[in-house]
This record gives sequence, C-alpha cells and structure tokens, in this order.
Amino acid sequence: MEVAVADAEQSKKDITIEVPAEKVKEEFDKTYSAYAKYAKVPGFRPGHVPLTVVKQRFKKDARDDVIKEMIPHALEHAIVDNKLRPVGSPEISDITVEEGQPLRFKAIIEVLPEFDLKEYKGLKLTRRVSPVKDEAIDAVLDEWRQRSAQLIPIEDRASQNGDVLSVNLTGKYVEEPDAEEIKSDDVSFELGGEGVPSEFTEYLSGTKAGDERKFRVAYPEDFSGQDLAGKTVDFNASVVAVRLRELPELNDEFAKEHDQESLASLREFIRKNLETRARSFSDRELRHELLTKLNEEYDFPIPTSLVNSEAESRMRTFAYQMLRSGVQPEALREMNWDHMHEQAHKTAAENVRSSLVIERIAEEEKIEVSKDEIDSEIARIAEENGESEASIRAQLTKDERLSSIETRLRHEKAIESIIDKAEITTEEVAAKPDNPEAPEAPETVDEATQHETT
Repeated sequence: MEVAVADAEQSKKDITIEVPAEKVKEEFDKTYSAYAKYAKVPGFRPGHVPLTVVKQRFKKDARDDVIKEMIPHALEHAIVDNKLRPVGSPEISDITVEEGQPLRFKAIIEVLPEFDLKEYKGLKLTRRVSPVKDEAIDAVLDEWRQRSAQLIPIEDRASQNGDVLSVNLTGKYVEEPDAEEIKSDDVSFELGGEGVPSEFTEYLSGTKAGDERKFRVAYPEDFSGQDLAGKTVDFNASVVAVRLRELPELNDEFAKEHDQESLASLREFIRKNLETRARSFSDRELRHELLTKLNEEYDFPIPTSLVNSEAESRMRTFAYQMLRSGVQPEALREMNWDHMHEQAHKTAAENVRSSLVIERIAEEEKIEVSKDEIDSEIARIAEENGESEASIRAQLTKDERLSSIETRLRHEKAIESIIDKAEITTEEVAAKPDNPEAPEAPETVDEATQHETT
C-alpha cells in the first residue's frame, strides 16, 4: 500500500492512499462469492447463480461493499504507520476503484498538533487568600435572620421605609394605551428596598391598609423585567396590608433552630463553611492563573472540531442554566448570541490548547489513573445525583463516556503535579464581590413562605 502524507491548513493532514490491485481483486472476489451464495436471482436456485450473472447484476453493490470494507482499513493502517493522532471523522474524496485496478482515494483528517513541551516545573504562581473575618460571619447571620423574619401587621401607624407592603396593582402603558392592562394582586415589596422603583416608595409611604394611590413610573431601558424595560406605566395601587419585618434575636435559641447548640458553635460552623469556600475559591483562582500562564507559552494550531465542540457545549450549558434560573425563552432569543458565540469560541480555544498541554505533561510525568480512583469518582457522581453506582456506570458505558472519567481524572492529577512543583507565594487579599457566597442555613423550616403573625 502506498501512502503520501502532506500538511494541510492548520492541524490537518492530506493523505493520498493507493491499495494494490491484487488486494482489491481479493476483496472483489470475496464479495462476489458472498453474493453468489446468498443472492436470489430468477431462474437460479440460491447458491447456484453463475459468477458472471452475479457480476452483471451486482456490480455496483459489490463496488460499494468493497469501498466500505477497504477504505477504513487502509486509512487506519496509514494513520498507525505514520503515527498520526486523528481528531474527529476524516473527509474522504476522489475514490476510484475497479476490479483489477488499484483502489485510490484521498483523506483529510484533523490531527492533534505536535509541539515542543516547554518548561513547566517551577512556575511562579500566587495563591490569593481571603481570611474569614468576623464581619463576614455577621453578614451571614444577618442574612439568616432576614430569612427567618416574621411579618407583623401594623395598624397603629402609617407605612414608612423598611415596612413590607402588599398591594393589588393595575397599570396602563402610557405609550401603548390599547395594550392589555397590567393586573397583579397581593404584590409584596419593601419600601425603600433594593430594586424597588423609587416611585413606589415615594407614593406608598404614609399609607395604611385600604388606601389607594395613583402614580406614574418611567422604567429605565436596562430594567430587569423585559415587559417593563423602557416603558412608562400609570399605576393604581390598593394597599392590602402594611407589615413590619421582625427579626429573631441572635441567641442560643436561634442557634438551636439551625442545628447548633449555642451561638458560639453556630458562628464556628459558619466560619468553617466560609473558610472551606474561600479555599475552594483560592484553588480555582490558582488553577486559572496556572492555565493562563501555560496558554501564554504556546501558540500551536488547534483542531477546529475540538474548538467547535467545546464552544457548542459551553453555549448549551449557558442556555440551560438561563432557563433553569427562570429566564423566559423570549428573553433568550433577544440576547446577542453572535457576541456570545464569539466569546465562547475564544474561551474554547484557550481551554482546548491548555488541555492539550496538560495531556502532554501527564504523558511526560507518566501519570496514570487507577481503577480504584475511577470507581471512587463514579461513586461520587452517583451520590451527587442520588442514583446507584451501577446505573451511573451503565449510563457512562452506554454513552461511551467511561473513558472520559479517566481522562478528566488524569487531567486533574497533572494539574496538581504542576502545582506541587510550582513556586507559590501567598498574598492576602480582601474578599471580592464574586467570592464564594455565604453557606446556606440548615433547612429546619419551609423557607419558601415567610412566617406571618395575624
């Protein structure tokens, strides 16, 4: 078999293959023999059809079968003999095959790029840590108190900032008088609260249950509610109730409601949770810096199919998360998807490049993943999803994704290996707005509804 391999654009190879005529003849003979044995031809008993008749009636079918049988084998040999590492499916073209003649065809395949591995030991990295201070613990406790607050009806005074109002609302769009009227009953909000239009606070302060107020609200273009953004609405509000948010006392009793013996132990519980989350955040930041540094060192071409696959996966995940968070499909359609696709492809290219480098480092370090490690990861996934290990393993096997577990674990171990060999300095930084959120309070009551005292 003759094989010629040439570089194509980016990380592609042009392969020209010619299979000798005698090998082609052997495959045709085998194919025709199979047809002669099983073919049903009028006037002949099965298995007794003359070869000349078989060749006449099934020439095209036999040619197709020969191509399907020989091309994959020939291409596989060419890939192995030339030590290529293909990605995705090949593009086959210019096929010529006739009985008694060589089989010739061309293939274009994407391959994993070849590159020289640069020094990765002793990388200079900075671990940024945010110590957990008492103020952070106080903020968590305040948030939990807010969630446990009772709403006490107020009857001896008019409403003021901080009170929670329940109102029945009707509204008409000023610019679209014929549009359907807005109607919402028992809408609750805090006067002066974050995100509450100032007009609601201005016109509904000083009211009691049974009062009615009319006012106009001009919503900004960037208002979160798509139906109201940029619109002006005349509202009629009927006050149903005025209530005061009463917070529970911060004491040992409050701690016991959250599965702790005392306020001191509750504070320690929160501290440990915040410290764990801060460490996780610090680890992610360190890994991000590591991958950024690796990306800066390399500029080899990346297989387009890998980038496209990664970008599409990121976009699907993003859309799914948006839908799960309550974003309506109409709002999704209005997003600038062209810009997001561009950003997804840029991030995907960086991820693919760093993954290829990490994989080479794993090879260099002879990093392997044991069966016990794979079993432990499957057990973790099963527990996280509330399923049995057997069902998770069966699903991974069915989807041919079992090997992806091993690949991911090897990738993680390689990153840890690089970090272990790095020169890491520690820098104390203030907590950022995107630092880990406060831990969730133990669910001892139904927090979907607030307690009301009547």
